[in-house]
Amino acid sequence: MKKIVLTGILMLTFGFIAIPQGLAADDNGEKIFYENRDDIPAEYRWSLDDIFSSVDEFNATFDKTEKMLEEVSDYEGKIGESAEMLAKGLDLQFAIWENFSELQVYAGQNRDTDTRVAEANELYNRVNSLGAQIGQALSFFEPEISAIDAKKLKKFMKDKEVKKYEHVIDNIVRMKPHIRSSEVEDVLASASLLSRAPYEAYSSMVYADVKWPTIIGEDGEETKVTPALYYSFVSNQDRRIRRDAALALFGTYSDYAQTFAATYGGHVQRDILFARNRNYESSIEMALNQVNVPVVVVETLVNTVHENREMVHRYASLRKEVMELDEFHVYDLYVSLVPDGDKKITYEEGMDIAMDFWRSTLGEEYASVAKRSFDERWVDVYASEGKRGGAYSWGSYRSHPYLLLNWAGTMEDVFTLVHEMGHSVHTYLANENQPYHYSEYSLFVAEVASVASEALFMDYMLQKTDDPTERLFLLNMYLNNITGTFLRQIFFHEFEANAHAMGEAGEPMTKESLGNMYADLWKDYYGPELVLDEEFYAGWSRIPHFYRTFYVWVYATSFAAGEAIAQRFRDGDDSAVQDYLDLLKKGGSVYPMDALKATGVDLTNPKVIRTVMKRYDETLTEMERLLLKQ
Repeated sequence: MKKIVLTGILMLTFGFIAIPQGLAADDNGEKIFYENRDDIPAEYRWSLDDIFSSVDEFNATFDKTEKMLEEVSDYEGKIGESAEMLAKGLDLQFAIWENFSELQVYAGQNRDTDTRVAEANELYNRVNSLGAQIGQALSFFEPEISAIDAKKLKKFMKDKEVKKYEHVIDNIVRMKPHIRSSEVEDVLASASLLSRAPYEAYSSMVYADVKWPTIIGEDGEETKVTPALYYSFVSNQDRRIRRDAALALFGTYSDYAQTFAATYGGHVQRDILFARNRNYESSIEMALNQVNVPVVVVETLVNTVHENREMVHRYASLRKEVMELDEFHVYDLYVSLVPDGDKKITYEEGMDIAMDFWRSTLGEEYASVAKRSFDERWVDVYASEGKRGGAYSWGSYRSHPYLLLNWAGTMEDVFTLVHEMGHSVHTYLANENQPYHYSEYSLFVAEVASVASEALFMDYMLQKTDDPTERLFLLNMYLNNITGTFLRQIFFHEFEANAHAMGEAGEPMTKESLGNMYADLWKDYYGPELVLDEEFYAGWSRIPHFYRTFYVWVYATSFAAGEAIAQRFRDGDDSAVQDYLDLLKKGGSVYPMDALKATGVDLTNPKVIRTVMKRYDETLTEMERLLLKQ
């Protein structure tokens, strides 16, 4: 029932930024990396003053929230006494969580701009501790609400102050078989900080303790290979660079894989503990039930990919042939097959391209939010020493969404901007149209907005070019996007599901058992052409999203739903824009499957999932024709 939304793209790895020599400035003169954050012009740095103008103001809200917690005990044992007590109790609960959301976003984003700063980390840790206190203090709410007699609750629902929480209450009643007594809920809530330990240990290892290797770069000098820079290395046209970087990086993960197996094993055991204590047969059943998504949706995802893996094998064969390789390795997967198609793009040029797309395709209401984000410093653009890597959108209810980028001046960065703006517009419209308790949207829906806009942006870019090289470059990017955001996420889901099955069966999770399982998936998905280096057996340890339990499959369902919505645009459906905007405005006021059905998307229908593979086949076929001159 609390609002903590952090959405981002999986294709960019989260981590510290350390730009290799020669990348501090782009070829067009745009500076893309700063040693000192203060040297970045203000217009390219987000302003967190819109949340709190100072740390003193932050502390005042922190103290106020702690005082509000003292009022919570007035409602314990009394929630079911009357409609008035139920309504006032829920008012207090969501007021506390709303304050916490402001504190959390400010502390988190303050830290992300320079993760080395001790004061920022202290602020972040204080907020995490407060969140655990809140969860424990409020743990009696759901058990007491679920215990209210059905007839009595129906009578309460006639009260207008209770009625405004209708969907919240309906969801609690739906979850009644899995809500425990107040005493048990208190124990489970008190374990929240403890349950974060596996990820915190993993994160500290990756981002602070591990000494990442160096290789000899293009300029003949040593350059460090870090997780945040993985894709910049493996997209290099020089095979020696990408091979050395990939094997050095994954070799380092392999060196620590036994420890990572322990941290991930601890995370899986945490999931099993919570699932069993909430009367679930398995961890995945718990994850799906929490978002009210039927198991058939995930089963359809996995089965559809299994039915079409030969397409991925075809792609591997195409890459091997076009790149004239004796052997195809994982580090050959991400380099562009059309290197001459990429061009350097400044941030301003990227903004102009994106703004034209938003206005022409998604309309002025959508575009106006995007323009505000640029004009009012919602975006943190350039990489700097200590800044968190990757990209994400996150924001507070009382201010607005923020975008974190690490702009490198490529077309990929423009697509990232479009993707993350999809999240930001979604958050903005949900906040504007819903009260706080309905503003949080499910992760199941979160990626739909960004994927739909990204798919439409690809159409927009393809329509704008007559140049065969540029078109081929975009098709290659699109195929990689489907591979990365749809197929690889199902690959990841299978690993995660198998790991949880191992844990539930009491099987030990070790470097070897997890590595062999991951290697088998690589071979299944990419087929006989793939030669898998031993270092990649430890590839599972590079994926931080595995510590967000059963999250990765959401990317795949969202991708399918986003493509289905985009198809309505392609078909000239006049109501597509409004239905899309209405979806974004719903926030969490309805169940995610119902929100999607309102846009004409039913993810229980296998045809929706198969549509993605059809697009994959069409794109691959055109690329084969253009590249092989068939």
